[in-house]
Amino acid sequence: MAISENELIVPALLAMLNSPDFSIQTSDLIREIERRFQLDEQDLTPLQNRNDEKYTQIVKNLKSHKTFVKLHLAEEIDGGFRLLPAGAAWLEANGFIE
Repeated sequence: MAISENELIVPALLAMLNSPDFSIQTSDLIREIERRFQLDEQDLTPLQNRNDEKYTQIVKNLKSHKTFVKLHLAEEIDGGFRLLPAGAAWLEANGFIE
């Protein structure tokens, strides 16, 4: 079953949290998702008329859909995201970190 945008929220926030400056570039996030998820055939399917597989487009949708901004968990930076204090608090409140 293909990964969804919502499934990427926690791994992306954790990747930001574990970065020295609490940020991650979209290209680095794509590599992080490759490492953390077992991508299936549907995820790896090249998209027609795009230079992306399905999962890379889903990662990029986090930015184009302003997912983190709308949730007030991270801010957009040039080429990626930076975790906000509210994002770290959300991770803690939901048991993803101590």
